[in-house]
Parts: sequence; C-alpha cells; structure tokens
Amino acid sequence: MPHNRWMPADRPVTLLRVVSAVLLMVATTLAVAALGEWVLIPSSAVREVDAWGVTHGVAAIAGHPRWHDAAVLWALLSGPWFVYPVVAILGGVLAVRRRITARAAVVTVAIGLAGWGLGVGCKLLVERPRPIDAVVEVGGWSYPSGHATNIAVGTVLVIALVRAARLAWIRWGATLLALAGAALTAADRILLGVHNISDVVMGLVLGAAIALLGLAVLPSSLAPSPGSPTAPTDTASP
Repeated sequence: MPHNRWMPADRPVTLLRVVSAVLLMVATTLAVAALGEWVLIPSSAVREVDAWGVTHGVAAIAGHPRWHDAAVLWALLSGPWFVYPVVAILGGVLAVRRRITARAAVVTVAIGLAGWGLGVGCKLLVERPRPIDAVVEVGGWSYPSGHATNIAVGTVLVIALVRAARLAWIRWGATLLALAGAALTAADRILLGVHNISDVVMGLVLGAAIALLGLAVLPSSLAPSPGSPTAPTDTASP
C-alpha cells in the first residue's frame, strides 16, 4: 500500500514542542474565557439568543419521557469518562497494528486530557451560573460547556487517528460518526437546558482549537510505524 501523503513525518516530541503546545493551549483557553466574560455574557443580544435556546430546548422534550431519558443517557455517554477512553483504545489499537507510532497514541491521549483540564479551568475563570430552567440537576459552572469542549477535542483526535486506518470506509465511517456525536452532544446540552447556546458554541470552539493546536505542535508523530504497510519506502514505483 502506498504511503499516505497526508500523514506528517515522524518527529521527536521535544521539551520545546511540549512547552509551545501548552502555552498555545493555555492562551486559547484564556482568550475564550475573556471573550465570554467581557463580550458574550454581557451582551443583551447573546442573552436573548441563550434564553430562546433554553426555553425552546426544554419545551422540545417536555411531555416526552422517552426523549428525556434518551437525552439523559446521551449526556452520560458523551462525557469525558467515555470520550477519552475511546480515544485511548483507538490509539492503542492503531499502535498495536502499527498504523501509527506508540508515541502518537500516548501524545494524542495527553492532548485529550489537557483539553479536559483546560476546559474545567476556563469554567472556573468565568464562573457563569447554569440556566435555571434545566430539566436535570447538574453541578458546576456553565461557560463553556464541558461536554461540548470534550466532545470537540475527542472528535478532532478521532478523525486525526483514523486517517491511519487502511480502509477508506473505516476512515469515512469513523469521521461521520465522530461528527454526528459532536452535533448530538451539542443539541443534547441545550435540550436538557443545562447550557446556553453560547456555552455550547464556545465549548466546541475551545475543544477543537485545543486539539488542533496540540496536533499541529506535537504529533507530527501521527505517522506509520517503521516497517508498517503505510510506511514510506526508498524504492520508486515502476
């Protein structure tokens, strides 16, 4: 099988790369926190959209116990306790099958955990209360949505990992499933009334930005292991 030209070359994860990635991720988190604190939350227009979203979201599942139960179940399945084990298992399987390096699998999980922690930190900086009309009782702060942040991180990492899969239908199928999961999670937070629209949107933005920055700076190691079927060869094609 020819080398996947979209795979970046394998390079060491140096201290400089790690520090650069951390600084970029932290700067992004601070920017999202500042945007929420000083622009979005004080804006009357944003507050109107947020109120509209909570009202209509809660109304959509009111009187539908099965929809309510399904939304609650998805909230459990889309949390970080599920998202990051999926990323870790996927990375481990690809590393064992020598589709990516073991370092890539480890670094990818590290990016995910960093995203989880930074999302929590962003909440603590802004301290926005949750909507009062939520149909389930949830603790913690509202901005940005932790579920949205983590599902966005996980989606980007899954898409990056499955690029190493041999079969095109697996790559496309996993990509579509990951994107559908992110969209469903975003809608779920609004339907349950536990987040405002702005919380969810900025959670998706923060999570995607953190994952993309981490991938850009660190796993240049998302390349096939030496000797794997996708590894480049020195011989030219006839």
